[in-house]
Amino acid sequence: MATTAVSNSTNNAGAAAIASMGAGSGMDVKALAQAIVDAQKVPQSDAINKKIDQSNAKISGYSAVRYVLDQLKTAFLDLNTTSDFNALNLSNSQTAAYTATATSSASAGSHTIEVAKLASPQRNASPVLDLNASTYGQSLNLTVGSAASVTITSDGTPAGIAAAINAKTTDTGVSAQLVKVSATGYKLVVSGPSGADNKFSLVGDNLSLTPNTYDSQGTVLTPDSGLLQDAKDAELTVDGLSLTRSTNHIDDIITGVTLDLNGATNGAGNLNLALDTTPVATKLTALVDAYNTVQTVLTDAYNKDSKTAEYGASLVGDSTVQSIRSEMRAMFLSTSTSASGNMTALRDLGVSVDAKGVMSLDKAKLSTSLQSDFAGAVKMLTNNVNGNYISSTDKNGVANDAINKLTSLLANDGLLVVQSNNAAKKVTDYQDQLTKLNDRMTKLLDRYNKQFAAMETIVGQTKSLQTSLTSTFANMNSSSNK
Repeated sequence: MATTAVSNSTNNAGAAAIASMGAGSGMDVKALAQAIVDAQKVPQSDAINKKIDQSNAKISGYSAVRYVLDQLKTAFLDLNTTSDFNALNLSNSQTAAYTATATSSASAGSHTIEVAKLASPQRNASPVLDLNASTYGQSLNLTVGSAASVTITSDGTPAGIAAAINAKTTDTGVSAQLVKVSATGYKLVVSGPSGADNKFSLVGDNLSLTPNTYDSQGTVLTPDSGLLQDAKDAELTVDGLSLTRSTNHIDDIITGVTLDLNGATNGAGNLNLALDTTPVATKLTALVDAYNTVQTVLTDAYNKDSKTAEYGASLVGDSTVQSIRSEMRAMFLSTSTSASGNMTALRDLGVSVDAKGVMSLDKAKLSTSLQSDFAGAVKMLTNNVNGNYISSTDKNGVANDAINKLTSLLANDGLLVVQSNNAAKKVTDYQDQLTKLNDRMTKLLDRYNKQFAAMETIVGQTKSLQTSLTSTFANMNSSSNK
C-alpha cells in the first residue's frame, strides 16, 4: 500500500517553547496536538491510499490480461496462413534421383515418377585466349533461343567480355567465366539456361560460340568444336504421362508438389503423400489452451474473492472484462468469414465450450474433419492467405480476423492500454491529493502547537502567581500568630 507517514517532529517555535518551559498544565500537549491532527488526517489519507491501491491493482489486472491475449494472438499466428498447414508426409522411393516437397495445396495420394534425362544448358569453351589482347570483339551479338539478339559491349579483352556477359545474366540467363587450362592459357567458358529451346550463339569479330545444328533425324550438321554440352530438356514420366521440361526444378506437374531432379531413376519411383493431422492438432490444442488461460485470468481478475497474487480481484465490476469476453466468444464461436462447404467455424474441427466456459478439442473429430475436407479447413481458417499478409478490413478467415481484433485490442490506442493509462493517471492524481493533505495537516499541526504553547505559558504564569500568593499568605499568617 502507498502511504504517507505522519510526522512526529514539528520543528516549530510553539513546540520549542513548550519544551523549554518545563512547567505548565502537566499534559503532553505535543501528543494532544498530533492526535487532533491525526483524527482529521488518517481517515482522509486511508481513503486516498485505498484508491491508489485499487488503481494500481487495475494496472496489474490490465497487464495480466494483455499478456495472455498476446499469447492467444501468437497461437492464432500459427494458424493464419496456408504455409502453417503443410501437413503431408512424403515418402519417396528414389531420393537419389529426385527430391519432392509439398505445400498445403497438395493432396494426399500416390504417384509414379520415372526420370529418363535431366535438363541441361548449352556450354561452350572458346579457343585458348590471350588475356592481354583486346581484339576479340568490343561488340558481340548474343542470341538465346527465339529471343531477340542482345549486344554485348566490352573492351574486347577476355576478362572484359566475361564481365559484360555476366552483367546481362539476369536478362539473358547466360553466364561466363575464364578457366585456366595451362600455365599461361585461358579459355572463356559460356553457359546458357537449361532446356532445348534455350540454345545460344555468341558471335564477334574474332570469337564465335554456337550450338550444334541437327537434321530431322537428329544427325549433327554443323558441329561446333567448342561445344562442351548441348542444351536439352528433362525427360520424365509421371503417372504414365511422358513429359519434357526445360528445367530440373519442376512445380507444374503434380499440384502443390515441387520436384527437383538429380539424376535418372532406376525404373519408376513411387511418391506417396499421406495427410498428417498431428501438426494441426498440436497448433489447435495450443490455441484452445490459450483461450482457457485468458478465461482463467479474466475470471480471477473479476472475482472479488480471488486470492490470485498480483491481479486477483483487480477488475471487479470492470466492464472491460465483459467486453473482452464478448470479443473472445465472437472469435471462437462465430461463423468464419471464409466458410467453405461443411467447414464453417472452429466447431467443425472439434472445438467446443462446456457449461462452465471451458474450451476443449475433440481430436477424433478433428482428424475426421481434416481427412474429409482438408482444403476446406484451411480456407475456413485462413481464406488461403499466403505469407504474413494480414489486413484489418478484408475477410481473411477465423485466424486472421481474430488476429486483427487482438491487434486492435492490444494496440497503444486500444481498450486495455487506454484503461491502464487512465488508472495510472488516477494514481498520480491521488498522490497529488496526498501531498496536498500532508501540507495542510503539517500547517494545522504547527498552528495547534503554537496555540498550546501559548496556553502552557498562561497556565505556567498562573501557577507561578498561585505559588507566590500562597507564600505571601503563609508569611502573613505566621507574622500574625507571632
